[in-house]
Amino acid sequence: MKKINWVATGFLILTAVIWGLSYSAQSEAMKSMPALFFVFLRYLIGSVILLPVILAMKKKPDKRLFAGGFACGVCLAGGEILQQFGLLYTSAGKAGFLTALYVIMIPLIGVFTRNKSNWRIWCASLLSVAGTYLLCSDGTLNNFGNLGDALILICAVFFAFQFIAIAKFAPEADALQLAAVQFTTVTVISGIATLIAGEQCTWNGVIATAGPLLYCGVIAIGFACTVQVAAQKYVHPAVCSIVLSTASVFAVIWGALLLNEKYSLQNLIGCAIIFAAVILVQLPSGKKQTV
Repeated sequence: MKKINWVATGFLILTAVIWGLSYSAQSEAMKSMPALFFVFLRYLIGSVILLPVILAMKKKPDKRLFAGGFACGVCLAGGEILQQFGLLYTSAGKAGFLTALYVIMIPLIGVFTRNKSNWRIWCASLLSVAGTYLLCSDGTLNNFGNLGDALILICAVFFAFQFIAIAKFAPEADALQLAAVQFTTVTVISGIATLIAGEQCTWNGVIATAGPLLYCGVIAIGFACTVQVAAQKYVHPAVCSIVLSTASVFAVIWGALLLNEKYSLQNLIGCAIIFAAVILVQLPSGKKQTV
């Protein structure tokens, strides 16, 4: 493993903090704006933010850019839409940890395609099941989850396939251009979905949601995603993924501080178990693995 670049790692930690806060912002946005409309405007802003950066680079599009970006964007759109609807019914902190399960789903999907499994994958899977149960059930262990938790779990599957698609197409495409095509694809899909669903939002609703909308569009997408792309070039992939997975921890912290979300000891134990599973599956094994 190459030597850790602490400056780049620091920027990745900042990215995780920003992404963790975005769950609270998304949850707050649902008070004044429909879910699909919020996803559409958020990614429209993110796409516009990236445009001048890409134009300044003056690079020609890579040969697999559009096909790869579209494939990644379809998966990202599915994940973002399901996550946004899920936040209507579950807390920001729970959404952060349940979304983080995509990290475990990636190698599990590989097991059912072409990759060999190892003890870490299965151990992390069992831990994630136990952690999810403790996080999503009430203090009496009688009830398990709700509609929002289920939607977030499905959204994690979409994010897992998105990362698999990125791993396939990114090596032959410029990262920022690929991100721009992804974000544009999400914008178009969510925009069409908004029209089909007949969602409407007044100017008063847009103004009321301006804070969360600008944060999620400008900071969480435009700034944080650009920082991630730049910083991860100088950090080992295992370190990068572990650092970024702490976004789930920050989601709980921000949810408690800003939204007054309450978690029982059992819920927090579930969070810790899920986080341990996420870390376990990302630890380097000394063997080269493919997604």
